[in-house]
Amino acid sequence: METKKYYSEFETIVGDIITHSEFQKLREIDHHGNGLYQHSVAVGYYSYRVARFLGMDYASIARGATLHDFFLESWQGKVKTGKGLNRIKEMHGFSHPKTALENAEKYFDIDERQADMIVKHMFPLTPIPPANLGSWVVTAVDKFVATNELVFKNTQPIKRLKSMMSRA
Repeated sequence: METKKYYSEFETIVGDIITHSEFQKLREIDHHGNGLYQHSVAVGYYSYRVARFLGMDYASIARGATLHDFFLESWQGKVKTGKGLNRIKEMHGFSHPKTALENAEKYFDIDERQADMIVKHMFPLTPIPPANLGSWVVTAVDKFVATNELVFKNTQPIKRLKSMMSRA
């Protein structure tokens, strides 16, 4: 019953985000072998749980974490035209935090700390480190959830790993 309480509280905190028509579009985007919507909500939920456990502002962290990957188009197969440093800047791992922040600011009322969570969650790919403890929580939880999705949640993780190794 304790877990149900956490789910209910989390849904109350981020309900306007996860039911928003633009955020719902994330359901159509593949991410780490799963959907981007599922990934974003998982990072939001686990960041909320960590922040709550640590006595932090868990409501703010839940909202920032849920919005951390709020980009609305698939990056797989996207043509990159830049050269050198500009090509690196076009790469998804470097560019999507800024896009997510732009979308979050467009559709939701976010504060400076939440903006930092969104734009710096890819540290160390994004060179400037998170500026607050909530941002570090989101960064760590995102890495944990992504690793879990890539390695353990896929239906055939051993087959997937062999496939990845053969392409390396």
